[in-house]
Amino acid sequence: MPNGHETTYIRRAPAKTHSVIMIALNQKQEVLIQKEYSHPPNKVMWQLPGGSMKPHEGIQAAAKRELAEESGYGTRSIKILGSYYTNNRLWDQKQYVVLCTQLYQHKLTEDHDEFIETFWMTKKGLEHRIEKNEFDNINLLAALNLWFYSK
Repeated sequence: MPNGHETTYIRRAPAKTHSVIMIALNQKQEVLIQKEYSHPPNKVMWQLPGGSMKPHEGIQAAAKRELAEESGYGTRSIKILGSYYTNNRLWDQKQYVVLCTQLYQHKLTEDHDEFIETFWMTKKGLEHRIEKNEFDNINLLAALNLWFYSK
């Protein structure tokens, strides 16, 4: 520990890859947002498209692949907004928040264990759902926070 004391600490093995989460904006400036069943916590939850990076895959390549797999859209413009640790108490994996604009139809094969519904929401609509505590997915909330305050 920083103070010189030793302690037993449980943690996951060091991350081999990181992950990406996308803020995908259409021409109306609406955000692509999704609902998907999550186990655990055994419920349908709001989320943004995203997923794990493959070994040796760059952030932009992973963002393009995951966006197409999970939403059926490609992107011509990508900007990395920032990153955060997904569970800093147990793991060193980072999640990169990527802004995707200039979208076009581009569907890749989806994962067989994902059942995703896609919606479009305005920034005001997202803020309203946050105010009403309708979002309880930490990755969604953290990514939106980085986007809301990005320059």
